[in-house]
Amino acid sequence: MKRFFSLILVVALMLCAFTSCGGRDKFNMADVKSLSDLNGAIIAAQTGTFHLDALTEQTEGVDVREYPDFTQLLTALNSGAIDGYVAEEPTAYAVIEQNPGLAYIALKNNDTGFTASDADTGIAVAFKTGSEYVATVNEILSGISQETRAKLMQQAVVMSANTDAVLSEPLALSSTNTDTSNGTLKIAMECAYAPFNWSQLTDANGAVKIQGSDLYANGYDVQIAKYVAAQMGMELEIYSAKWDALIAGVQANTYDAIIAGMSPTAEREAEVDFTDCYYNSNLVIIYKK
Repeated sequence: MKRFFSLILVVALMLCAFTSCGGRDKFNMADVKSLSDLNGAIIAAQTGTFHLDALTEQTEGVDVREYPDFTQLLTALNSGAIDGYVAEEPTAYAVIEQNPGLAYIALKNNDTGFTASDADTGIAVAFKTGSEYVATVNEILSGISQETRAKLMQQAVVMSANTDAVLSEPLALSSTNTDTSNGTLKIAMECAYAPFNWSQLTDANGAVKIQGSDLYANGYDVQIAKYVAAQMGMELEIYSAKWDALIAGVQANTYDAIIAGMSPTAEREAEVDFTDCYYNSNLVIIYKK
């Protein structure tokens, strides 16, 4: 009798292995052409972002998950815990450059994809409400052409793929002003959102030392911060902080500003003042091929 029950148990375990017991079929992300095609998929986004809001509010039949940072999103994707995650298009460039097994779906804003305004998908510098710096920085940003912005982002993608390799060309954006007599500009960012910002071991390609750390920060945001600080005649200091602590840090005067790939959404504008956008992008979904 004991042998009989053992045999039943073995058969049951085999059936579980070949059926949906504890699992599901892999969702075919390659067939997705619009948001409606995501029905049945497990898609994630970073906590506290417009990415997550758009995913939650604008999709149907999607199992929405959230993770605190992009490192955990990538780990979840590679492990098969999720079918894809929402990001900005430059982030997809950087991730795929380092992970050839990944691809992304370009769901163009307000076309086949997310309904999004320029404020939703643009990124801007955030200051404490009432800051006198906003007008000054807007004037500085207005002098950076779209061609320069695009070239700098291309360089940031390349640099993020190999942070030790030195670019074969000068950075697209730099300032000739060396006067820092106007004080210090304290900028906060995650230092973990390539190609906008990341941390590295050396000062290669104009990286800036992260305060209180042996690491250096680089990326599109860092180069924008360097240029803005230089044009303002100020010494730049970079601080690494968790995403959900950035705004509170500015409000508490711990930092002067946030330059961290942050979109000037209406919700955030109720808490801080934003400059004009210094980059705009489509939202995409990164997935495993």
